[in-house]
Amino acid sequence: MATRMPQYGTANLSHLPPLVARLDVLEGKDLRLPSPESPSEAERQRERTLRKAGQELLGDKGEACITCHNFNGKPAPVNKGIDLLTTYQRLQPVWFNRFLRNPGEFRPRIIMPQAWANGIASHKTILDGNTDLQIEAIWYYLSLGTSAADPPGIRWVDTRLTVGDVALVHRGRSRVAGYRGIAVGLPEKLSYAFNAETGTLSAIWQGPFIGVDWNGQGSGGFHPAAEPVQLAQDVSFVTLSDEDAPWPLLPVMTKEARVNPNPLYPKNVGYQFRGYFLDDKSVPTFQYRSGNIEIEDRTASVTTTEAPPTTRRLRRVLRLESPQPQTVWFRALTGSIQAESERRFRVGKLRLTIPQVPTKLRPLASDPQLSELLLPLALPQGTTTLEVEYELVPQ
Repeated sequence: MATRMPQYGTANLSHLPPLVARLDVLEGKDLRLPSPESPSEAERQRERTLRKAGQELLGDKGEACITCHNFNGKPAPVNKGIDLLTTYQRLQPVWFNRFLRNPGEFRPRIIMPQAWANGIASHKTILDGNTDLQIEAIWYYLSLGTSAADPPGIRWVDTRLTVGDVALVHRGRSRVAGYRGIAVGLPEKLSYAFNAETGTLSAIWQGPFIGVDWNGQGSGGFHPAAEPVQLAQDVSFVTLSDEDAPWPLLPVMTKEARVNPNPLYPKNVGYQFRGYFLDDKSVPTFQYRSGNIEIEDRTASVTTTEAPPTTRRLRRVLRLESPQPQTVWFRALTGSIQAESERRFRVGKLRLTIPQVPTKLRPLASDPQLSELLLPLALPQGTTTLEVEYELVPQ
């Protein structure tokens, strides 16, 4: 696109949503969400009932909402309207309640049918045709987000991509690499995902490459075709004020906090993605910036015979170009880290080998039971190269 919507920043616009909410007020009944963790058995039963009813109402044997609306990235067969799972994050419950009862009140000539015309439910067998309960059930079901099971009638178009004699690169959304994910499949049956939004290698797996939803947005969302080892998706390089300063984390949105508190997170910590280029084997080298440091990041398969049997590893070569002497921190690993030696660390079935450089292994600020491995890199002016290796080993 030649034109992109500008980012005005939280400081400039954060006052507008409350003002709009105060001006645009609807009278109506609020929707109460049940709690599956309630100590009351009656409340837990209400949760089970509403969840089942909500799934049924959205499906092809209920109100057939999935006929015209995408659901969790899976495309609708007809109109491909806005994804239903964005509903809970976008709308107020009173507005949702009023809209479902009479969509034409808010958008004249809308093609969405009236399932509760004059407050009367068209489906009498679900929740005994109780309009209030049916709408409450749909609202609760959509509040479950991506944990909500697919409604009946969902059709998933999934195509496997296979890797030939050279590497294969696919870009799209992914649970293992965020909204700007890049999957790289290597001929040696090793694959990895790179999160271009934050500049980090975010998943590694061995075996089949990826499945792609060709009907999704853009080039199609992807998911690993084998069980991946998931890595952190926060930025990998940061300039810390001191060795005890907390690592800046990617904001996480929840049901309780549905607004991104830091939408410019990568930019605010100095990260900028600058694209990638391919070599003669089609292996990408990612280019990005951390502050004033230019970084080239290439990961490819190598064979090692250090210990029998011969194994395949991923060797990640990072070239950092600094205009001046400075120290930047590299977050190499997170999780339940075991130090096997001064150069080898392991989390689950992933082993990381680093060069002889200083390290700092410290508890995660968000979970002291877990750790993060930080490498303080004292960069001179000019180019510095850092090589690390990832190996999948049996648990």
